[in-house]
Order: sequence, then structure tokens, then C-alpha cells
Amino acid sequence: MNTPAEEPKPTAVRATRLTILCRGATAANQQSRFFSDAPLLPKERVRLSNRAQNLGRFTSVLHAPEHSAAETAAAFSPGAAACLALRDVDYGRWNGRTVAEVAEESSQDLQCWMSDPSSAPHGGETLQAVQDRAVAWLNQLPAEGGHMLAVTHAIVLKLLFLHVVCAPLTSIWRIDVEPLGLLALTSDGRRWALRSFGAELPDGSPQTG
Repeated sequence: MNTPAEEPKPTAVRATRLTILCRGATAANQQSRFFSDAPLLPKERVRLSNRAQNLGRFTSVLHAPEHSAAETAAAFSPGAAACLALRDVDYGRWNGRTVAEVAEESSQDLQCWMSDPSSAPHGGETLQAVQDRAVAWLNQLPAEGGHMLAVTHAIVLKLLFLHVVCAPLTSIWRIDVEPLGLLALTSDGRRWALRSFGAELPDGSPQTG
């Protein structure tokens, strides 16, 4: 007598964790300056060391190619790899300028950029384009378990957060992310879900999200 074939058992899926960390503070932060490839502030290295001890070890570490992101990632792994998809926004003519300088010279352009994510009055990238490249990177990450760390810039982190929670891009100006703030996600191989956003720093100071 023939026996019915056993149905294959479903394969257990290992959850993949991803922590996206905002790179440490630079002089450009203090000056409210658009993209600037500057090193971390000297005092930031102490906070970074504490952050690295608090977060523990990761199976892999990636970082945006800018100096501040690479320096931040090195605190977690000397073998951290650069990832172009995590790079800062290309602000075109505004690169290296302060928000106040741009507002004084072309306030209408600044308002247009802040209200329309598909606009690029500076001649660089639109916020929509930045989100698209960051989301494309997120969606191609292998779902094979483990805990990855990706160090990027506040604006890229916020754009990824908006994607995961399905919020409109114009909501970006209602979110604050401090240097060394983080976004934690998990994936079951089909989609990314929010795990946490806005933790406390090791020194006890509040971390806003």
C-alpha cells in the first residue's frame, strides 16, 4: 500500500536585526551647515566610546563614505566597510553653506525644498531620490539572521524611518535625530519592521527621535 508523501516542513526564518546609527557630531552640526565632510568633534569621541560599549558587537558594520561616518563606524569595527547608498544628501550649490546663508540669499528656494520632496532648487539630489536609494539598499540586504550596524547621517536615517512606518516625506521636518541616535529594525525576510527609535544614550541624557 502506498503511503502519502509527507509535506515538507516550513523552514524556520531567522530574524535579521539592523541598527541604523546617526554618525557623531561635527562642527557642521553646530553651525547648521549643509553637507560637510568634517571629522568628529574631539569631545564626541568619548560619547562614541560609551555608545559602542553599550550597543555591543555586530555581525557586520557598514558606513556612509564621509569622514564622520567612517570614524563613527571604526569604534564598532576596524573592518567596517563603506557603502555609497548610505552617503549624505548631495545639496548641490548648498554644499558647505549654512542654513542661515541659504535662507538669506534664496528663502523661496529653501521653502520649496522643505515643502516639496521632489524638488532640488540647489541642483543636487531630491529628498525623494535619497529615500529611493536608501530604501533600495535596505530591501536588498540578505535576510540571513545576525545583527548588522549601518552608520549614516540623520537625514538618511529619518528617510528610512518614514519608509518603514509608511509616513509621508513631508513629515521629515517633524522628526529630530541627534548625533549617535539610532533606529532599530527587524526583518523576517519579507519586510522590515520598527523595533525601536529614540533610545537613551549611555550617559543618561535623553535621545530624541
